[in-house]
Amino acid sequence: MTHSPRPAEEILKALRLKQPKDIDLEAIAWLQGAKVDYREMDGCEACIHGRADVGRAIIAVNNAHGNLQRQRFSLAHELGHWEWHRGQHLFCAKEDIGGSKGRERGLSRERGANRFASELLMPEFMLKNALRDFSAFNMRAVRLLSEAFSVSKTAMAYRLVDLDFEPSLLASYSREGLNWFRRSKSVGERWFLRRTLDPQSNAHDILYKDARDDTSLSLMEADTWFDTEGADRYELAEQSFRVGDNEVMTLLVLKSEYMMAR
Repeated sequence: MTHSPRPAEEILKALRLKQPKDIDLEAIAWLQGAKVDYREMDGCEACIHGRADVGRAIIAVNNAHGNLQRQRFSLAHELGHWEWHRGQHLFCAKEDIGGSKGRERGLSRERGANRFASELLMPEFMLKNALRDFSAFNMRAVRLLSEAFSVSKTAMAYRLVDLDFEPSLLASYSREGLNWFRRSKSVGERWFLRRTLDPQSNAHDILYKDARDDTSLSLMEADTWFDTEGADRYELAEQSFRVGDNEVMTLLVLKSEYMMAR
């Protein structure tokens, strides 16, 4: 059976889906010849076994943790494999699906499956329509959009930064230092984040002093976050929130055109 892989948004448009509530992953899987099986799995978040010659597959998704958002991303990730790596028998661990390691440092097929999942769950054409209801890019917008699209706040923030709706960065820190970060295309590459949190940052108080999550963006000098010469001359906005016992996520929105890519 001949199969021509398609981008996620092409699949959604072919089905004439226009609203995030219309993205029924099990229905999409069925239309793609895949049956979904939710069950407890040990050491694996999801796996797929398919026959390319007949265009049929079984996707197993781990439901042991009860996190519906994670299950949706895992299913979308496996649909990416079925669309682009058809015929392979793949087991995907937690670090392969959705996490920064899978996005940035994993095998190219895992990065591709994550990209497909993001585009399937948070298609750009739907996000553009949804963003018209927000006057600013902040965590309130991220939270409301994540609820509307049934994804995690981290996944939504990452997607919006990636699409470069505003010049921004998303960074993850633990007590051991910087875990990973993502910058939008409009941010100059010479701006390197500090490896450890500055005590003047809100993220530092959240991680080390159990402060509450930021409810709004806070203006501060850019050298609080960037170890780059001249950073003290510019301002940016920070909003941070806890995502685990030893992890804080920070959204940084740039305010100066001199910090943009040239």
